Amino acid sequence: MRRFVTTAVILSLVLTADVAAARAQVSPAGAKPMDAAGLGTGPYARMSTLLEKTIFKVDVLRLEVSFSEGDAARIASLARSRRYSTALADSIAAVAIGAGDVYVRLRFVRSVSLDQFVAGVREDLRRTPVAGIISWADYERISDNLPVWFSFLAERRILDGDELHYWIHGDTLHTQYRSVDGEILLDQVDVDPSAPRSVLGAYFVRGSSFREGLIRSLFRAAG
Repeated sequence: MRRFVTTAVILSLVLTADVAAARAQVSPAGAKPMDAAGLGTGPYARMSTLLEKTIFKVDVLRLEVSFSEGDAARIASLARSRRYSTALADSIAAVAIGAGDVYVRLRFVRSVSLDQFVAGVREDLRRTPVAGIISWADYERISDNLPVWFSFLAERRILDGDELHYWIHGDTLHTQYRSVDGEILLDQVDVDPSAPRSVLGAYFVRGSSFREGLIRSLFRAAG
């Protein structure tokens, strides 16, 4: 089976579904779409990448991560007038993982079944506890419960044009799943220190399907 989606894509939504902290499930009917209003501007405030999977270079999704002015300034102090390297990527990733205000927009450009979704998650999920971002207990819990948490996708599937949106503010993670038609299918808020770090850690951990593309986009944008 082809594995189109990786852990980094959905780890934040997984943790949103089952954290042992304060949680508010908001009615999707009354939810307002999220955007990056109020965050930083300029070449060091935003990273983006296109994920390709399989040997046929199939486009799967576009990921954009936006940071506050303060975090963008910290990233700029590391990246400005320098060239990409693994050591520099480690430093930038550390800032990104610890960022206090972040907006993430993820747009799928291919339809994916629930089975493909879960298989992709399990393929990359093990990197996160190895790096100390989540515990092994969290890894086991997430892996075992993925088909349950995402059962609403069993018949519907993830469709081309669907989007995931995340707002991070301190210990608060706000997650939305938006259909290609603009309907908000999930709107949920979690307050837990591990949830935001797990989201960003999954994108920026070494070996992530997204890390190099995201960080290299900084250097392209800065010219």
